[in-house]
Amino acid sequence: MDRKLIRNYLYNILYQLTKLVFPFLLAPYLISHVGSETLGIYSFAGKIMNWFILFGILGVNTYGNRQIAKIRDDKEELNRTFFEILSMQICNMILASAAYLLYIHFTVAENLFYFQLTGLTMLASMLDITWFFFGVEDFKKASIRNIIVKCIGVGLIFLFVKTPQDLWKYILINIGSELFGQAIMFLQLREYISFRRISLKDAYQHHFKATFQLFVPTIAISIYTMLDGTMLGYLYSEEHVYFYDTSMNLVKSFLYFITSIGAVILPRVTNVYYNDESGEEKAQNLIGTTMKIACMFAFPMCLGIIGIAQNFISWWMPGKQIIANLIMMGAPVIIFIAMSNVTGIQYMVPTGMYNQYSKSVIGGSLINFCVNLILIPRIGAYGAVIGSVIAECTVTLLQIFMIHQKVHLGMMGRSFRIYLLGSLLMFACVMGAGLYLPKNVLGTLVQVMIGVIVYAGIILISREELAMKVISKVLKRGNANA
Repeated sequence: MDRKLIRNYLYNILYQLTKLVFPFLLAPYLISHVGSETLGIYSFAGKIMNWFILFGILGVNTYGNRQIAKIRDDKEELNRTFFEILSMQICNMILASAAYLLYIHFTVAENLFYFQLTGLTMLASMLDITWFFFGVEDFKKASIRNIIVKCIGVGLIFLFVKTPQDLWKYILINIGSELFGQAIMFLQLREYISFRRISLKDAYQHHFKATFQLFVPTIAISIYTMLDGTMLGYLYSEEHVYFYDTSMNLVKSFLYFITSIGAVILPRVTNVYYNDESGEEKAQNLIGTTMKIACMFAFPMCLGIIGIAQNFISWWMPGKQIIANLIMMGAPVIIFIAMSNVTGIQYMVPTGMYNQYSKSVIGGSLINFCVNLILIPRIGAYGAVIGSVIAECTVTLLQIFMIHQKVHLGMMGRSFRIYLLGSLLMFACVMGAGLYLPKNVLGTLVQVMIGVIVYAGIILISREELAMKVISKVLKRGNANA
């Protein structure tokens, strides 16, 4: 990967670090001051609202990123495309917001006020233009903006949210932070865009069909992400919605380090594939490299999380053993999502394989729905996690099968064997250390350090190809600067 890709990845990683650290700080505080049952109300309201956001946004986040990446060097076309996509997004979200308000008016009997308040989040989604900055590969502005917003939001929560009766403050702080972030991005937009008048009719004619094509796999994916929480709320309890969200958000927060690669690679693959004479070959090389990177991190992260979960939860959320159990059960999604992010988001979407992509996620969705229907009424959040893991595994296997004749991923090669065996040895060391270390912050940190040292040591001793290339480049650059 070239220097700009690495820089964009690092900016995205910096933001993902804040998304990882802040839940560590907030979750214990919120459980002790607001309570899991009260937080479950907000989680459940958010799940229902997200369905309406999904139908309002359609596939704009991915489509907008991809489309901006294709024409970013043509100033006039960039202006027109941006305002057309944004206008369509705003109109769609206005309709979705009205539909959400009508839905909760007729279906929600208790806590209607919180459902209405949560709905204001749709204003932030209506004005979200992150897809534009990703399309022009300006990850710096988007990442710094997101970090500022997160810091302000967390600070306000600690200041003003003290009791279960403060749930409305918690919701408003989240909404206000998001709206403030969108305002910052519109100010930054002036560097790239000059205002121009466009036709709303043309906007729908030019972009609606393509966004709808991406909406089909998006809605399918949502069946095994948002539907889990929605079904838990209706079929089991709102409290289990919170347990599920807390555990899976924690697991997926580590995943952001890997999927950040996808956000960086997608616009580059799109631009190369459509605008370079040897675009297809270059795109395949990029995908082969990023699959290695994804697995290099995904394998140890999955097994490492399983190894520290019990000790970590014992001091992070004392008495919430269910969250530790859910984390260990859900950890394999890190591997499956990391791989499908490469095959689906980084290759199938940029190269126009929409139908195949849709089929893969629809297959996973159907399986997830059936598993949820059987297990959630019986075992609650445990059933939802099992459904998610099976669904993600299904999607990954289908996508690998669909592209295996076009892209050589090399997953039976030496590097992948090193990642797997190194992760298993690391897991054994981490678990063994956990039996003797104290159940506190220091004990967990020591477990993590042991895991990092063991895994990194195996990568270096085995002289894994990709790692050696990266180290060689860093050393050469250091010598050149010297």
